[in-house]
Amino acid sequence: MKRIVLLGALAIACAALSRDAGAGTPSLEAARARALTVGLDLDAARGVLAKADGNDPEVALERARLAIYEGDCDGAAVVLADPRVAKLDQDESRGDGLADIARDCARATAATLVVEDKAHDVVIRFQDDADQALMPLLVDTIVKARAQLTRDLGVDWPKPTRVVVVRDLLGLSAMTGLPYASASTTGTVGIAKWGRVTLLSPRASEHGYAWRDTLAHELTHLAVTHASGDRAPLWLQEGIAKREETRWRAPDPFDDRPTPESVVAYGIQRHLDLRLDKLGPSIAMLPSADQAMVAFAEVTSFLRYMWHEAGDAAMQQLLAKLRAGTKIDVAMTEATGADLAGWDVKWRAHLATLSEKPPAVLLAGEEKDAAAMREKIRLAELLLGRGHGPEAASELDAVGGALLGDPHVRYLKARALEKPSARGAAADPANDDARHVLGDPSEVFTAYAPWWAIRGRLATDGSSATDYAEAIAQDPFDVDAACEGGAKDADPLCRAARASGAPEIGRE
Repeated sequence: MKRIVLLGALAIACAALSRDAGAGTPSLEAARARALTVGLDLDAARGVLAKADGNDPEVALERARLAIYEGDCDGAAVVLADPRVAKLDQDESRGDGLADIARDCARATAATLVVEDKAHDVVIRFQDDADQALMPLLVDTIVKARAQLTRDLGVDWPKPTRVVVVRDLLGLSAMTGLPYASASTTGTVGIAKWGRVTLLSPRASEHGYAWRDTLAHELTHLAVTHASGDRAPLWLQEGIAKREETRWRAPDPFDDRPTPESVVAYGIQRHLDLRLDKLGPSIAMLPSADQAMVAFAEVTSFLRYMWHEAGDAAMQQLLAKLRAGTKIDVAMTEATGADLAGWDVKWRAHLATLSEKPPAVLLAGEEKDAAAMREKIRLAELLLGRGHGPEAASELDAVGGALLGDPHVRYLKARALEKPSARGAAADPANDDARHVLGDPSEVFTAYAPWWAIRGRLATDGSSATDYAEAIAQDPFDVDAACEGGAKDADPLCRAARASGAPEIGRE
């Protein structure tokens, strides 16, 4: 492994030397340090820089880069203030705009809370102190995801694992360099860059999002970057990350729903599909959320098919060859038996055998009378917020078709039918109607924290703990799930949920 690391670093260094010839050649130490840093071999990069000429601005630039990767944005900003280093940083082939990243990162992390779990080699920075209640669940996810990624990719992990939890998209943009407009357009909630994962707080999104799976997804990017020396193309990075984002945990009822192949069918129907090698620099920078969704489905389906056909050993070998400096098509042919074009032909032939149709969840809004039914749903929310449950249930009786698969609709109906006198008494027959309209996971088309939480409250089959855990995996600050009917008021997560101040339904 050390030999592969060295060969990969030298190959990248030589490429950098060749590229910059005539524009001022960087020192060999600087080029080697850069290759090691972006490949997340931070200890090795530190060792190279320690022996390099401290007066060389190229070396100073790489010291600043390493400082950013190690979370020392203030230190990087100081180094980059040197005019000689700043001039190099403005050269796109060398600096990557490090001064802007260091400055914005330093501002975003000023006076933030840093919590270190030395036993598990995890360092988490919280932009909002209230998110500290997530620490145990974050660490649990990181430990399990790292172990699974080591098994699947054969990758070792540079320590510590660094995560920053930001309060909003402005913080996400500042910490990563992703334009705010791009993050808003595509609904980006996590980014792996600069040697760390930056994660949007679940409280920033109404009813949260699949934040634990998102963390595992972004950790996969770090693993692939390390395993490939940062030479994996975007489609491979994202395809592996989508495959791995759920493998750290036990399967749940909403995994693979809708199937990526059905979303690809939707994308083809809407002319939103793109060639795998034409995705651009980042899926987060595609022009719309729908196109990003389709792109994720494409790489998920393609990579899953290729991995299944080629096998674990071939995929590990592919990453190792990339790290050693082999070009992607050559590496693919040597490791898997075909290049990208060859696998693309096989994958599309495989898709043709599936006869997948666009998923109902994406077509629900196009149904006849969908707009009128949405108005009924909103009216039901307002009625519930004012204590008029029977009237809300009556409005929801008019909702049908694909919208009956919306877990929000079923949650509202269960809330409307739930008897206040029986609240907290799960087995009370008075709540049978509420339990009936909730249905089970096969009857709704996506996970939704309030649906899981009320299902846990009304459960009679001993599944409440699982239901609450699923709710927390979507929205850890859902009071019903975090506090489990008031039984865990001393728990930090319950206290944080109660303090979040989220308005009741219909009182937004």
